Amino acid sequence: MVRSVAVALAVLIFPSFVSAQEPVGTHTVVKEDTLWDLAQRYYSNPFEWRVIWNANRDVVEDPNWIYPAEVLVIPGLPGETQTGMPVAAPTEAEEETVEGVPADLVPFGLRQARPVTEDARTVFYRDAEQERAALEASVHADYAPVSSDAAYSAPWMIGLTGDPENEGSITGLADAGAGSTSIRNYDRIRIAMPSPVRIGTNLQLFRVERRIEGIGQVVIPTGVAQVQTIGNGGVVATVRRQYHQILSGDFVRPLPMFEERPGVYAEEISGDSEAMVMGFADNHLLTDIGHIAFLDLGSDDGVTIGDEFVLFGEAIPTSREGTLQVVGVTEPMAAARVLSMRDNVFRQGVVVRLAKKMR
Repeated sequence: MVRSVAVALAVLIFPSFVSAQEPVGTHTVVKEDTLWDLAQRYYSNPFEWRVIWNANRDVVEDPNWIYPAEVLVIPGLPGETQTGMPVAAPTEAEEETVEGVPADLVPFGLRQARPVTEDARTVFYRDAEQERAALEASVHADYAPVSSDAAYSAPWMIGLTGDPENEGSITGLADAGAGSTSIRNYDRIRIAMPSPVRIGTNLQLFRVERRIEGIGQVVIPTGVAQVQTIGNGGVVATVRRQYHQILSGDFVRPLPMFEERPGVYAEEISGDSEAMVMGFADNHLLTDIGHIAFLDLGSDDGVTIGDEFVLFGEAIPTSREGTLQVVGVTEPMAAARVLSMRDNVFRQGVVVRLAKKMR
């Protein structure tokens, strides 16, 4: 009975009895960090990103999203001896008896506790001043009104016939013997591209999703991939972002230029630029916050990403019933997401007015 209790105590006290890896350090996330990049930096192998994710599940809910100021534990790789953290092997005498520890607990690795110094820190140490400073900095930090992901995932429309302009298409997974035909984040894909492309080039993945009768075809971006190798067998790229299900046959093109502008926001204007809602990216029965509407004004009309259009009420012309923010733009049209609305007010054919303009 005593030995059973000893075993239970030893398992609770020493995490080395479980499969978790000892931390070898921490990393404070900065803008543009990804688990893929951190695995490359610390392990020289980006495909080990899951090791970092598994060690930080309490902080990182979705491996696609890590945020500045988050502190991530960087564990050692499974099966590798940790460097910089030597542990002295117990002597034979220590194994037999240790002062202050019951003899039947010694075989389970229990040792007399070391004295705790004033500056001793564990992996659970938290610096309250540092955390407060990081929080205050995040509150006062400038933000971009439209993120790069919002712009790169924005759908667009083309004519009723033909394929969207492209520079190639996905032919499948690049790694032989892949256990799944589904293409996900961090998978390597093979792309047929007749035109030359450089290693490191970011490619937008997309396909035609559906038709809006009498208007056009809806093209949706499915992800972003970065070119890794180029050879006679085509281009091999690694998926860096996934917005929708990525399929073989999806088209590719160089990622359009877009620069986030933190601290630059749309300003109120007075004018009469009006646009009509031509339709929506998805075939929803009810429009909701975040849904994408297509407007019949585009870059040819001076519309830019970040501009805001407002739907005013009929009874009270100054009453704002809903707001749309432009997240993507082509020459003849714009894609705008629903920022706010009082009811299901956005429908095909309603007219909205430009109310805020990016400077």
